[in-house]
Amino acid sequence: MATRRLTDAFLLLRNNSIQNRQLLAEQLADDRMALVSGISLDPEAAIGVTKRSPPKWVDGVDEIQYDVGRIKQKMKELASLHDKHLNRPTLDDSSEEEHAIEITTQEITQLFHRCQRAVQALPSRARRACSDQEERLLRNVVASLAQVLQELSTSFRHAQSDYLKRMKNREERSQHFFDTSVPLMDDGDDNTLYDRCVRTNKCICRLCP
Repeated sequence: MATRRLTDAFLLLRNNSIQNRQLLAEQLADDRMALVSGISLDPEAAIGVTKRSPPKWVDGVDEIQYDVGRIKQKMKELASLHDKHLNRPTLDDSSEEEHAIEITTQEITQLFHRCQRAVQALPSRARRACSDQEERLLRNVVASLAQVLQELSTSFRHAQSDYLKRMKNREERSQHFFDTSVPLMDDGDDNTLYDRCVRTNKCICRLCP
């Protein structure tokens, strides 16, 4: 799996940007590590002969991974908000929860957009005269990040769809057991939240088909 194969590379990229590069030089074990650490090896003497800064796109990878972590955390928060909202005895007096759901959903959508743009921009941050090794690693990194975003977006869409179904089921049960002429909730507000969730789901589908 691409994500698993690149785990070591990601860790080295991150360490390269925030830790002492000289420590990384002592840990080189193969040519990929040499690229990530910015040290080229003499194949005969097996010693470091050149030292340079890491590729500029390394910082971009760190930023994307940070936002991916935020997406995962926000999705957990949204799932908790969904459960809290749906487990109320009634859906009246839940405007604060609905507002929190709307804001969190928007934040997740914006993070997906930002990550997608950042991944697409990674190749433009590569060195003009980068080696075949660096170019190959960059392609693998881009493919891996795109796969991670695809999996997250699929999970997000499924969570949204499940939430919408649960809302509909709750509404149907309420109509079945109670007199619909005496509403237990503000139908206008509830329908508005439902419509916003549907629009968000469609937006994510267009973003990561």
